[in-house]
Amino acid sequence: MGRGTGAAAGAAGRCCRRFPAAATGRAGALSRAGRGRHHAPAGDASEGAYLARIGNCLTCHTVRGGAPFAGGRPFRTAYGTIYSTNLTSDPQTGLGDWSAAEFRHAMRNGVSRHGVLYPAFPYANFAHLTDTDIDALFAYLRGLPPVQAPAPANDLVWPANWRPALVGWRMLHYRPAPLAAPADASPAWLRGRYLVDGLGHCAMCHGTRGPRGSLPADGYLAGGRIPGQGWYAPPLDSRQLARYSVDQLADYLRNGATEHGAAYGSMAEVVYTSLRHLRPTDAQAMATYLKSVPPHGGDEAPDASRFLYAGAQPTSNPHNGGRLYQDHCASCHGDTGEGRGRDYPPLRDAVSVTAPDPINAVRMVLYGGMPPTTEGNPRPHSMPPYAGRLDNAEIAAIVTHIRSNWGEQSRPVSPADVAAYYGIRGD
Repeated sequence: MGRGTGAAAGAAGRCCRRFPAAATGRAGALSRAGRGRHHAPAGDASEGAYLARIGNCLTCHTVRGGAPFAGGRPFRTAYGTIYSTNLTSDPQTGLGDWSAAEFRHAMRNGVSRHGVLYPAFPYANFAHLTDTDIDALFAYLRGLPPVQAPAPANDLVWPANWRPALVGWRMLHYRPAPLAAPADASPAWLRGRYLVDGLGHCAMCHGTRGPRGSLPADGYLAGGRIPGQGWYAPPLDSRQLARYSVDQLADYLRNGATEHGAAYGSMAEVVYTSLRHLRPTDAQAMATYLKSVPPHGGDEAPDASRFLYAGAQPTSNPHNGGRLYQDHCASCHGDTGEGRGRDYPPLRDAVSVTAPDPINAVRMVLYGGMPPTTEGNPRPHSMPPYAGRLDNAEIAAIVTHIRSNWGEQSRPVSPADVAAYYGIRGD
């Protein structure tokens, strides 16, 4: 956090209320005031452990194979690579020498001892957290075993490598505003919004980005390609989630699988490392709120033209997608894409099939995947990879057949599209 990263890179922030003061010396004053204070933080560390899990801090602040929370995970953006930082109690490279005031300032305003933080760290979301929750998080993190692990230097192009440029970025794209409460909002709805828009920072992946990586208000939870990940995150709104009841959606959040579909790729990781730890009441609250979000663009379906295909024009395919589907897919997913319970999820109306962006469907056929192992889905079935077994034209024909028959997506996927998706794996 101290050097400027957090969740999926390139996402937006909003301009800090106290940013001018911080930029002209407030951060340094907080830093000097915090040094040498090693007394135990006042927050509830056990509650902080829960909040850290559902906020998915571990995933972003742990390099693959490294010590938990010691940072170093790379996040690739259009402007270069940003590395997550050390959240352990090490006094030199972590939070061991921080004060509670410094931690609150970084969480709420995106300004640390080292200056302005990059919006890869979702301070715009964390600004909504209560003092009690921030203090609980700090108490938990300060109780972690110290690991000396300085973050690698960020590798960014100009002007992103010049931190003062972030001041201009914030002035253009960061507009802080409190969460307005509708008069008739239920406690569950309010709790759900607090988790979705605050600690959960769901819009970091499920928001449509504007210029220079911003998250404009009209792209709220509207879905889009996740920067640096190579996956499409669908919209989270009442239209997209209509097939789920509140109970079913809460079950999906905690277990990653329902009769309507399963979580794969980036979402499977989020469920396994974070959402499976949700208290049942919190999962219900998130589901209640998400099912109330109005669709982006009203009743209009998402526009597929904003997603780039490798082929400029649809091309004819010599392969029969229906026959290939029967040969390779129907035994698990059914002749008409109906699936078989949680073990073999349906393709009919599945997100990867209905999405305007075909990347999820192509990647699943290429590389396969498996839902997360959770309490409610302890023995998930895996999807085998077909890269090397089928050529690009065959994979394109299968995906086109699935999407045109059960997803109402008429745009064919070409062999060139499949070739373009090789190597898009994320971290």
